[in-house]
Amino acid sequence: MRHLDLLKSSVARIALSLTVATMAMPAQAQTAAPEGAEDGGEIVVTATRKSEALSKVPISVTALTQTEMVKQGLRNVDDIARLTPGVSIRKSGTAVSNVSIRGISSAAGASTIGVYIDDTPIQVRALGVASSIMYPALFDLERVEVLRGPQGTLFGAGSEGGTIRFIQPAASVTEWTGRARGDLATTTNGAESYEAALAVGGPLVADKIGIRASAYFRHDGGFIDKVTGTPVVQSTTGALGVRSLTFTNQSLYKADVNSSDTFAARLAMTFKPSDTVTITPSINYQSFYTPDATPSAWASLSNFDTADYVAPRWNPTVDATHLALNVNSGEPQKDKFLMPSLKIEAELGFADLISTTSYFKRDTSQTLDYTQIYAVSYAGRQVPSAGDVAVSTVSNSQRNWTQEVRLQSSSGGPLSWVAGGFYSHNTQQAIQLSETNFLPFLNPLFGVSNGGAPFGPGYSAFLNFYGVPQLNGTASYYSNFKAIDTQLAGFADATYEITSKLKVTAGIRVARNKIEYVASYDGPANNLNAPRGLACVPGTGTGTIPCQAVIIGQYKPGEGPFAPRYLNSAASGSDTAVTPKFGISYQATPDSMIYATASKGFRPSGAQIALPGNCNAELVQLGYANSNGQAQSPQTYGADSVWSYEAGAKTRLFNGVVSLNGSVFHIKWSNIQSTVAVNSCLQSLTDNLGSATSEGFDLSAVIKPVQGLSLAAQVGYTNARFDNDTVINGRRLYTGGSALPNSGSPWTVTLSGDFRYPVDEKTYYIRGDYTLKSRERRTGATDPGSFSYDPNAPVTASYEIVNLRGGVEFGKIDLSLYVNNAFNAAPQLGLGHTRNQPVYTTFVVRPRTVGLTAALNF
Repeated sequence: MRHLDLLKSSVARIALSLTVATMAMPAQAQTAAPEGAEDGGEIVVTATRKSEALSKVPISVTALTQTEMVKQGLRNVDDIARLTPGVSIRKSGTAVSNVSIRGISSAAGASTIGVYIDDTPIQVRALGVASSIMYPALFDLERVEVLRGPQGTLFGAGSEGGTIRFIQPAASVTEWTGRARGDLATTTNGAESYEAALAVGGPLVADKIGIRASAYFRHDGGFIDKVTGTPVVQSTTGALGVRSLTFTNQSLYKADVNSSDTFAARLAMTFKPSDTVTITPSINYQSFYTPDATPSAWASLSNFDTADYVAPRWNPTVDATHLALNVNSGEPQKDKFLMPSLKIEAELGFADLISTTSYFKRDTSQTLDYTQIYAVSYAGRQVPSAGDVAVSTVSNSQRNWTQEVRLQSSSGGPLSWVAGGFYSHNTQQAIQLSETNFLPFLNPLFGVSNGGAPFGPGYSAFLNFYGVPQLNGTASYYSNFKAIDTQLAGFADATYEITSKLKVTAGIRVARNKIEYVASYDGPANNLNAPRGLACVPGTGTGTIPCQAVIIGQYKPGEGPFAPRYLNSAASGSDTAVTPKFGISYQATPDSMIYATASKGFRPSGAQIALPGNCNAELVQLGYANSNGQAQSPQTYGADSVWSYEAGAKTRLFNGVVSLNGSVFHIKWSNIQSTVAVNSCLQSLTDNLGSATSEGFDLSAVIKPVQGLSLAAQVGYTNARFDNDTVINGRRLYTGGSALPNSGSPWTVTLSGDFRYPVDEKTYYIRGDYTLKSRERRTGATDPGSFSYDPNAPVTASYEIVNLRGGVEFGKIDLSLYVNNAFNAAPQLGLGHTRNQPVYTTFVVRPRTVGLTAALNF
């Protein structure tokens, strides 16, 4: 592997020591100046659907302006989560990010987090194996708002844990402004990255017509290598940890495979046909491509002391036990969306009428390496044999129409209010095709042998088990799943000033949610009439009644009683959600406020694909069976909900020299849409299981002791745990008190410092950010009380990340040099291990990256 030592550790430590005096957790943007405001000004947000200074909003919100994002070098949602208390990101097996806010997160069912571009929701439900949210690029944004706690009253279903909003700038009809940015960087043990972006906008007709256009391109260099080699098992159970598997005959296949390209463009216009009407059409486009998604590194191949990450490449062969199979050189992934929208605002005097219409069209395709999965679950091997290859091609699409109309008060007085209606029609489709080059040659296969029952001599174990050959010669599994979510909702929220200092708030949303789904299946793994090596007619017996016998060799595959049968189904369901909110706030002084809220969040019911036939035995053990004792995985699951109770305070002291913000929360989550692992076939399903409690706090402090120096500190603590044991048919999936899956580190500590020193017409600055994520708590496979407990499964350990930046501003130009992950930390995030297997895989962070950024604002 290449070791590009761009910055010696000793140099990084010296640089850190020079900035440590100015460090104390990342700047909480709640007191940062908005663009164009005087230093010390406040950000204005629309978290309550009306414009308010952030320090006056009685909920827990973090807001980051474009200026703050540039200062901190933020490039994606992972960076936002790293610097925001109560927010955690967990990668999944297909490189999909699951975002948790205050411990409320789920890889199953509909999203628990609302994600908005302006007023358009773009989150998805878990459908198939690779559904995900595509977050917008962090360029030419007015701000990003992270709202902690359920936001169901104003933002609807899917905002149980909170909401992330990406707010874009409107086209101005009064002045021309713009920004440009370029970036060049290189990564230890990796390739170079670069970026170019431009945004400009202003009036075409003064006070009447404005335009704004932006374009963004970023290439992120890869840092994971792929090698070929011969795996050698050292411990069949994985008891030796990452040393349970070694590789011989290693050879570099390709370096830095996980590079990616992101392109985004936007065109927005503003029309003001009159002083009281504003029309703002816009269109957004974004695409992402990587030639090799490589979701995780293999711990046995990687060197964590030097942050050198490696994954295996399984090269296919064509011989007596391997079919010809067209396999990509990597695991390519393509993802793109197009989002036109139209916003119309009319000032009516007593209120403002706002209509937002949008359409979100997204298409993704991805190739996943399933070689290890098929080697374990089908061949019974711990690692693939030479020449083995299995791939799964996945495509997902979204077609989302949304319409919102709201009326909100604009005149003064003690009562302010907003009321409106919302409609959405969201269609998701997930298609998966899995192919192998070795499955038809396995002998035996699940205990079934060549030449045996029911088809006799000349027929393979594969045909005797599944009853049909692979699709097109290579495909064992096909599924096509479509879900159509329709939501119609009405909402209202009002705040009344009892006195000049005391306010009360009440809100409610009533939504009618409907889901329709259709599923179709094909391929041997989905054949409901598979003989499974028995000399009897499929489906004619139960666990107590013998089946109807046949003579071995009497029938051929696919004939007579062995004609294949596949589960093609359609169903629908609906539910009504009522999500109220209550709040009270007291403005003790112009700079100090305390508040308390109680609010409900809701997540609608959903549907899922049926599991393949090789899961049947364990499904029966789990109790998922019909009245005849035959396996039947659930194809629907119900809604779940949360109640959240929060109290907080916001204060500014000594004319803004000190800003303190904090909140405590208590959340009850019931009827949770949970993942149930079916380990024998490496699959899972969704069911409503158990209840949980999440409680904790978030605190932030910003101090500006002298001119040019800003120190900030943030601490977040979340204890998200199951209330009681979660048991299915005698199996304890989770123990009471164990952590909720994907809830992340209980403790997050972030420190930052920013020092600016003007000289003549230039301003020099240095900045440092430090983040600590604590050790995660035990749950599921890492919990000794769980049925799935694996004594060799590791718990994600604590880790620290340090970022440094220094630069100079002169005129409208900002030049800076930065070092991200300055000490080359190499945490093993979600280090994965399948029970009684020697393979350990892990998600990783980008190694030390040194770069130069040039930014221009005009």
